[in-house]
Amino acid sequence: MSESYPLPTSFRQAAAMIGPRSVFGSAALAALLVAGCTRPNVPPAAPVAVKESVRQSPPVEPFTGPTWFSDVTASSGIDFVHHSGDSAEKPFPSANGSGLGAIDFDLDGRHDLVFVSGVPFPVDEAAMSHSARCFRNLGGWRFDDITDRCGLRYARYGHGVAVGDHDGDGFPDLFLTGYGGDILFHNRGDGTFEPSDPAAGLDDGRWSSSAAFFDADGDGLLDLYVCRYGKWTPETNPFCGDRAAGKRVFCSPLTVEPEADVLRRNNGDGTFTDVTAAAGVDGRPGRALGVIAADVNGDGSIDLYVANDMNPNSLWLGDGKGRFRDASDLSGTAYYHEGRVKSSMGVDLADTGNRGQVDIMVTDFQGEASLFFAGSADGIFRDVSDTSGAGSPSLPYVSWGIQFADFDLDGWNDAVITNGHVGDDRHKTGDRALLQQLPLFLHNQRGRFREPPRDHLGPYFVTQHQGRGVTAVDLDNDGDHDLAFNHRDAPATLLRNDRGHSLQEGRTSTVVKLVGTAGNRDGLGAVVTMTAGDQIRTEHVKGGGGYQSSRDRRVLFSLPTDGPAPSFSIRWPGGRITPLPEIVGGGQWLIIEPATPDAQPLALREDPPR
Repeated sequence: MSESYPLPTSFRQAAAMIGPRSVFGSAALAALLVAGCTRPNVPPAAPVAVKESVRQSPPVEPFTGPTWFSDVTASSGIDFVHHSGDSAEKPFPSANGSGLGAIDFDLDGRHDLVFVSGVPFPVDEAAMSHSARCFRNLGGWRFDDITDRCGLRYARYGHGVAVGDHDGDGFPDLFLTGYGGDILFHNRGDGTFEPSDPAAGLDDGRWSSSAAFFDADGDGLLDLYVCRYGKWTPETNPFCGDRAAGKRVFCSPLTVEPEADVLRRNNGDGTFTDVTAAAGVDGRPGRALGVIAADVNGDGSIDLYVANDMNPNSLWLGDGKGRFRDASDLSGTAYYHEGRVKSSMGVDLADTGNRGQVDIMVTDFQGEASLFFAGSADGIFRDVSDTSGAGSPSLPYVSWGIQFADFDLDGWNDAVITNGHVGDDRHKTGDRALLQQLPLFLHNQRGRFREPPRDHLGPYFVTQHQGRGVTAVDLDNDGDHDLAFNHRDAPATLLRNDRGHSLQEGRTSTVVKLVGTAGNRDGLGAVVTMTAGDQIRTEHVKGGGGYQSSRDRRVLFSLPTDGPAPSFSIRWPGGRITPLPEIVGGGQWLIIEPATPDAQPLALREDPPR
């Protein structure tokens, strides 16, 4: 066993130490908690997306204010450097880069960070190259590399990070994907992880990208949806470029045969079973790079949206009992409005218009505007990529990671997108595109997106990067979202959000963290609604999302302090809706799902460490 270290005493730890879900719902637990308180074109398909010609919105104020983000990487102790494994042979996986994850693995109230990296090809596990590192958040924007102490030994080619409490013991577990197989790292609760073995049914040696924990069948246990990119080996890697001149470049995705994703059901004993065909999600193989799990259609069951590279995207609507129906084409989310596929990579969803409907945004290749699908009550999504202001800013870039969050605490979800080309070889074929590219920040101004002046955003946003994974996470517990980035073949970056913090005078920030009892422990699939006067906002507790990354699952609401008092309700996984006890004064709140239909949620105000 790897070296462990003492964990802090808090009611978070007490909650985790209680044990499985069935115990967590008891009155005894509640009492304890209170006491502890450029690519080729693809032939067009039939157009199914609806393009909206005009999108009305109120007049907007010009952007003003202090610098939003400060780069605190140098003093943070995070010295992670990504390695793509690129070489003269141009191995295809090395173009895609890697993500990262936010996880409070030791339940001390601070979110830690896990970064993953590539390794050289062919992958040699015996070499024990570190392709993942874990940094513990010590507070005060200081982090400690505890990779060896926590037992995170991952020597495969790392692509993705998924976080979820798969066994319901209160401690979040870690699932890493990549080329050569996937590994679930079980959180022992003593500051260390234990890797799964082949008997767990998770490691089939195939090439995986993103993954999402979610409860597909409503049994309270988190299942796993794993994205498969395709069938590729170093031995079958074709030569692309000018062979006579010796100019080799990364091949098109069309040279890689797509492979079907896999859905693995949690058996509750540490093992998983492949239920892809039985669940009905086996009919659309498509070089998947991004997946997000959330209640898209508002029926109380969790759904899946998958971003596929040069294949139609997929929307799977769940019935809450482990079966899914394909709504990709009928919903208008498989193609953009001209009926063609795009090079979809990252994905996120949010109610960006504060109208109670889910919107979906998908990042794409250079020359392709990012897709922005606006949801509606009839279940049909409309392609508003042009009219919303969300799509056209991405045209010059190869876009990957994306995160929706209300970064300035004005009550509207903004978007951050990472950009960077696929390799350093584009000049060989006359492509003048830059390898390193500027990131994007899209400020949501009451339902329309606009780019604020880059000098207002801070030095990171005027500097070019090889962006890949990004996660939004409140690292200092001050009630706004900070950012962490994983760059291809470059050091990671940590940005402190100063804009949100500076605006808290005159506004109240309320952070809500859910704990499930009847449903899954993480509350994945839940929807939190805040009502204040005529304002209504909804936030989803999502599995997966972004690009090969995992984010902070706490949901955040902001209101003026002189406005009407807010009320909150939660639609839990399964569809049950419960109003929350009065939450006043903002701050962070732990909400425990009632164990019986006639009970009320337990709301505990937290004082998280900084």
